[in-house]
Amino acid sequence: MYRKKLYLVEVLGIMVMGALLGLSACKSAASTTSPPPTTGGPSGGSIINSDSIVTAKIQAIRQQASGFPWELDILVQSSTDVGTLPNPTKDSVGKVVTVKTDLNMTKYKMDDVVTAKVKYVGDVPKPGITLYLYDVALKTPPNY
Repeated sequence: MYRKKLYLVEVLGIMVMGALLGLSACKSAASTTSPPPTTGGPSGGSIINSDSIVTAKIQAIRQQASGFPWELDILVQSSTDVGTLPNPTKDSVGKVVTVKTDLNMTKYKMDDVVTAKVKYVGDVPKPGITLYLYDVALKTPPNY
């Protein structure tokens, strides 16, 4: 009986040591690499560390059958940096760009002016990269 307990304690000790060594290896490997991008939306693309706050006028809203459920054409009226992150819309002021989102856009219509955040979705900024729209709100006109 004593031998069985001793054997069990030895086996458990070896398992604990293996787990600790495995965890320390994972921790040291993780510290040498940058954190992975977070996933975004139903298409499963990675969200690149980028961000901007835009004021934009909605030119078109299209519901999609696959991927992100909504695609919009927006006329970017202003674009503001968010901290030190790259701004994907800084060169788009005064231009119409296409953005995608998984937010429900049924309450918005053409010619609505909105404020929103826009960031890249994909591996790297390149032609064909998706602009992802989130945190959308109607911009209220000033009272006169």
